Amino acid sequence: MRIIKYLFILFILVSWLSSSSQEQKNETQIKGYILNPEKTPAMFSTAILLNQDSVIIKGTLTGDDGAFVFDNINPGRYLVKVSNIEFKPYVSKPILIQKNEKIVLDSIILSTNTFKLNTVEIVGRKALVEVHADKTVFNVASSVNASGNNGLELLSKAPGVVVDMDNNIILQGKSGVQIFIDGRPSRLSGKDLTNFLESIRSDNIESIEIITNPSSKYDAEGTGGIINIKLKKNTSLGFNGNVIGSYSKGVFPRSSIGTTLNYSGRKINLFSTINYSDNRFQEDITESSYQSGYYIEEQSKSETHRKSYNFSGGMDYTINAKQSISMDGRAFINNGDRTLNGSTGIYDSINMEDGEILLSQALDEIPSENYNFNFSYRYSIDSTSNLSADFSLGKYSSSKNTYQPNNYYSIIGDTLLRSVNNQYDASTQINLWSVMVDYEKRFKKFTLSSGAKYSYISTGNQLAFYDIENETPVLDITKSNNFDYLEKVAALYVIVNAKVNEKITVNAGLRMESTSSLGTLESEIVTQNSEVPRSYTDFFPNVSIAYDDQKKSVLSASIGRRITRPNYQDLNPFESRTSELSGWKGNPFLNPNYITNYQLTYSFMRKLVISNTYSVTKDFFANVFEITEGAGNILSPRNLQKAINNGLSVSYPLKVTKWWNFTTFLVYNYSSFNGTIGSTVIDLQANIYNFRLQNSLNLPGKITMELTYFYTSPWIWGGTVNVEGGYAINFGIKKDFLNKKLLIQATGSDIFGTRSDFHYKSNYGGKHVDGAISFDNQRFGINMTYNFGNQKAKASKKRKSAIDDDLNRISN
Repeated sequence: MRIIKYLFILFILVSWLSSSSQEQKNETQIKGYILNPEKTPAMFSTAILLNQDSVIIKGTLTGDDGAFVFDNINPGRYLVKVSNIEFKPYVSKPILIQKNEKIVLDSIILSTNTFKLNTVEIVGRKALVEVHADKTVFNVASSVNASGNNGLELLSKAPGVVVDMDNNIILQGKSGVQIFIDGRPSRLSGKDLTNFLESIRSDNIESIEIITNPSSKYDAEGTGGIINIKLKKNTSLGFNGNVIGSYSKGVFPRSSIGTTLNYSGRKINLFSTINYSDNRFQEDITESSYQSGYYIEEQSKSETHRKSYNFSGGMDYTINAKQSISMDGRAFINNGDRTLNGSTGIYDSINMEDGEILLSQALDEIPSENYNFNFSYRYSIDSTSNLSADFSLGKYSSSKNTYQPNNYYSIIGDTLLRSVNNQYDASTQINLWSVMVDYEKRFKKFTLSSGAKYSYISTGNQLAFYDIENETPVLDITKSNNFDYLEKVAALYVIVNAKVNEKITVNAGLRMESTSSLGTLESEIVTQNSEVPRSYTDFFPNVSIAYDDQKKSVLSASIGRRITRPNYQDLNPFESRTSELSGWKGNPFLNPNYITNYQLTYSFMRKLVISNTYSVTKDFFANVFEITEGAGNILSPRNLQKAINNGLSVSYPLKVTKWWNFTTFLVYNYSSFNGTIGSTVIDLQANIYNFRLQNSLNLPGKITMELTYFYTSPWIWGGTVNVEGGYAINFGIKKDFLNKKLLIQATGSDIFGTRSDFHYKSNYGGKHVDGAISFDNQRFGINMTYNFGNQKAKASKKRKSAIDDDLNRISN
């Protein structure tokens, strides 16, 4: 009901603004189409409107149909100038236009360029951080110290993004973030998303788009918003490519090598990428806790070794002026292993001499494979409407083969008391497909967008648990199970984007999603939760209004509703042991959580941007420790009644001198987590802020240096654990050689080692915890890139896939 109330108030406000501005409407318009010599649309050409004194009035970029429009212009005499690096510049004859007159120019056919492009040097460089009313863009290609990192490390350096101790991604204080790759959902979450992001090299990433309040065109999945990772694409004519290699050293070494190969012609574009990486990761834990009369001291050291192979390729083909197709496929293959060595002291909390020492190991083999294919078709019906269709297939599989030897020793005398050795094999298979259709129609005063989507996801999970007896594994059927999950989601959306007048724009959308699911557990242990069917339909409105005074200020306000569905494995009610004293148990009755986002953004001179967000999440996902018999515990997901986040972000770029630029980014969040889980009342509040200062310096000898300072205050992990804050300093230096064909970069991350350790505390449900977790974050590296082939730039075509956000919920 609150949503309806706010929509009604907003409707009244827009109606009043519209009626009060009728006298100011200006419908004077110049429109045209730009074609290449083959008379097909010259996409992404620059069209500039000049007055009779050759002063720039307006500029725009043509879309897929080659169209450009100059609205709301004053009567007078104008020229239209067109530029495209593939073709000769074009300047029209003078155009005389009267008030409220609409002129459609004859089609502009460009001529092929005859000059040699190697005499032209493009020196433009994007800003490191661009802040817009609807999103923030981190231009990775403009960052020096980003080079040599993997995708997950890179996200931790993006404005407003925090990666927590479990590699969960938090955006401006909110979890439930959806990760997109080139406008398509990444299909993964949890540990599988971590593995995937760690296998992407930052040298292959062009930019990161941070969208805190997505429109209704996006799937409603993801209460924290969307992070879209845009990969680099060499869009030069002819054959071209590059070779990229990187090496870094911290506690452990990491390295990667890869190549891209491309061919681009007038109507066809072929592209491919191959990458291999060899990475080692550290995760050390020191923790003390009290529970059920026991005092427990734990120390563990783990090393994960992962070799990753990434392959991707595709094709764009322009059939004619109105039709085009795109297809692409990707394969991600990971072969990994992990070794964990732990020492745990288990004591009577009153008599510390009464206890024992557990020496344990966990030896894991963790391979995974992920394949997907996308096909899209685009049809420009006419100059005002277009239709697109997208079909996607995906297949994912993973396994985890674990051997866990556990030996208990006496505190005095170091006598072996007993041995408990286990082994288990866990595997997951996920198959999915989805189809999406979108339609857009541009009318005189507004644009109407609508679409439909259907996705089908099936997953199978198998767990076989073995006791080791006389060095022989014996299947324990009481601890083994199969869990299958099927989910179907059908969606419809409609969006209206209207420009009320020269200064006011309104975007209103509504998305409907209908979900049906079935979780089935097969086990020798009879449970009440062996089959859990669900069916529900939800509506997700999103409304925004923007005011641009056309001079210095832009003000926008928006409201939207979104959902996060549980990860598939989070619903498995069977207990899975991760060590002798700890385990994981899913919750088949875990409800989706819903969030309502309110956002107000102000921009001054397109530089200073201030944004305030307020969100309320119902049925927040919290990971809760449940004490079991003795000193053991089980981690299980539960719904927490409510989480509130109130955030303020401020950003400002400043050019200090010709050789020094910096961007400041400040985020403040008030977070509260409230609810009752069992007999435990959780009521946590935190004032969380982080600050980022990114400096870019142009040094003598055409050397570029980047220096970044980051600080975060104490924060709350998982709604239940308090984590201390800290700071980090990163740097990067780069220089070009061999006429800019060779690029060499040196980087340093967390150079003082101040952000490698995370200290945490918690106290709830009868369990008191005080600990620290350490990662291999202090690193120094070198990276080299060599470009070859024709570097003549050609505009590339943007593609969007149907594969939907639900696939992000694949988790180990």
